[in-house]
Amino acid sequence: MDEPSTATQTRLILPAICWNRYRADFYAVTADLSVTGLRFRSSVVPSPGEALSCSIRHAGSLEALVIEGGKEHFVARVIRAEAPLPVIVRRMLDLASEQNGGEVPQRVHPRFVPDRPDILVTMSCGTRIPGRLINVSASGAALRVDIPLEPGTRITLGQTPATVARCFEDGIGAAFLQTLSAGELGPHVTL
Repeated sequence: MDEPSTATQTRLILPAICWNRYRADFYAVTADLSVTGLRFRSSVVPSPGEALSCSIRHAGSLEALVIEGGKEHFVARVIRAEAPLPVIVRRMLDLASEQNGGEVPQRVHPRFVPDRPDILVTMSCGTRIPGRLINVSASGAALRVDIPLEPGTRITLGQTPATVARCFEDGIGAAFLQTLSAGELGPHVTL
């Protein structure tokens, strides 16, 4: 029986093929997405600690570490992906929204307001513009900027590479190219 989705789980059904050097290709189907990882349904259940390569239809290819196994299911935490992890997560949440017929929570990581909100934004051409952080999470930041930036534009926030993920009045939402570690998070964050 399928477990119901909770506030921290978002139901997502996508076919996948998984493999590693010690295991032949096997089919799996994603069941849900949460901050813990991706839950897969499969007749093959890899062991916790096993690294897998997975190709998930419409979401992309990724490397994952199995963190939990059960009867005909396993949970894997994504450790690397073909695109920046926040972009993959956003793609999966958009697919889940389409499948579930409504809005799904878009916050994967908790947000906080930094103690020092002023930051320099460096464009790929080297131009620097001032910005003011609104909030920051492990996967990205919202900030006010004086000039419009297009989604997909590569930028650097302080020393942290990012991509403009969305635009809003007087600002942008940026997705970090690499998720920040837990030790870097909090109001004291330095990007």
